[in-house]
Amino acid sequence: MIVFDTDILSMVAKIDEINLLKQLFGDKAVLTPKIRDEISAPLEYGYTFPLKVLSTIKTVPLSKEAIDEYIRFQGKLNLGKGELEAIAYCKTEKCTFATNDERAREFAKSEGIQVFSLQAILKALWKKKLKSKGEVKQILERIKTADNLAVSKEIEKGIFFGLK
Repeated sequence: MIVFDTDILSMVAKIDEINLLKQLFGDKAVLTPKIRDEISAPLEYGYTFPLKVLSTIKTVPLSKEAIDEYIRFQGKLNLGKGELEAIAYCKTEKCTFATNDERAREFAKSEGIQVFSLQAILKALWKKKLKSKGEVKQILERIKTADNLAVSKEIEKGIFFGLK
């Protein structure tokens, strides 16, 4: 399974492309209860993009072991509750964590968890021939606009040409 954080989910939902995650990962794309709570918060302000996530991506329950890990992680880093819960779940269930937060990725890696970034997801879309490079470039431009996301030229090269 691949547990997605709020940031990636909201980015793709804002541009109405949440189904890309389902195409790429199928039913393995999931979120945790605290991520569900975080993605739901904008509903209170009239935004509807969270509904796309909630109707498409399954929420997984936490085991006692995952809850214990989450409690152990609290206060250790300046990470959100959703990220910490997702990392705890991934650690206990041997899942992959997808996040755009560099600190969360590094912490997850230090806990032995495989991680994906938005860049890796975008690259996988064209490498697996789900979208052309041109379509992925359009998706990235739409995400940058919708989420006010800054992406360096180096990162864009990594998405489209394999450089880091």
